Amino acid sequence: MMQTTSVGKGSNLMPQRRMMLLAAVVCAVVALVATLWVSQRNQSSSNPTVQMPEVKKVSLIAAARDLPKGTRISSADVRLVELPENQVPKDAVTDIESAKGSILIQEVSKDEPIRHSLLMPPPERLREFNVPIGLRGFVLYQPFTEGAADILLPGDLVDVIATRRLGDTTVAEVIVRRAQVLVAENYVPGKSREEMVRQRILSSAEQRTPSPPEPQMAGQLAQTSPESETKAVATMRRIVLAVTPPEAVRLARAIEEGRALTVLRNERDYFLTPPLKSPSRVSESTAQRHEPAKPNVQPVPTVPPMKPVRTVVVYRGTEREEIIVSR
Repeated sequence: MMQTTSVGKGSNLMPQRRMMLLAAVVCAVVALVATLWVSQRNQSSSNPTVQMPEVKKVSLIAAARDLPKGTRISSADVRLVELPENQVPKDAVTDIESAKGSILIQEVSKDEPIRHSLLMPPPERLREFNVPIGLRGFVLYQPFTEGAADILLPGDLVDVIATRRLGDTTVAEVIVRRAQVLVAENYVPGKSREEMVRQRILSSAEQRTPSPPEPQMAGQLAQTSPESETKAVATMRRIVLAVTPPEAVRLARAIEEGRALTVLRNERDYFLTPPLKSPSRVSESTAQRHEPAKPNVQPVPTVPPMKPVRTVVVYRGTEREEIIVSR
């Protein structure tokens, strides 16, 4: 009986020991977690809070509205804004005056920063030439097939020949020598040079950044705008020559009386062109050849003037008598 009782007590103690062991493990884990939490809290309380530095802001120019391509920038199109330094483009425009008059080569949305890479200088700043001091820029309009108009380039040296009709004869004379070509471009009637330069800028920008083609619906017919149908075609060449004031006067007279043709000249040729037949001599010989014959009129004999007559008046009583006195 005694042995049976001892065995029953041992079997009851085993579950209690396991529970106590499990409770001790749980307490140890809880104590470890609490210790770690307290240590982290002490470290955070010992270190002060690090404040983030203030981000520097930069003033720049942004679009005040949606600006289409080709817009000429004015004060009403842009406004001054401030952006964080890390958000400012490298080529952002920061001065309104530097952007005035420039032309946009791409569309710019509202509040988008204006960049120098999106701007092109106005046409007046893009003039490819400067008239030298003391000279004049004379403009000639010549058809493609006259003279050297079709092959002239800026920087070429030309002579100008004036031609005019004198009766049945064409008189030609070199009136300008070694004139430098400042501008040689195609001329479209009705289009100013500013419009041509602006169109040239936009076309070059489209070649650099072509826009994606617009999708077309199946079966949609291609429609041509009336502008494309009536597109102006260049018919002449516009040539600007650097000439002296007397040469400009001769050119104006030549255009008024006849035509002025340009001929290319070698850059190293400093010799005068051989003289043509003098226009004055040609005009004199031509005038003599075409002068109508004068009628043969007999000269009228001249009568010498009469000498003055000397008279004397004689009074006899109431009578008056005038007597001629000879010399």
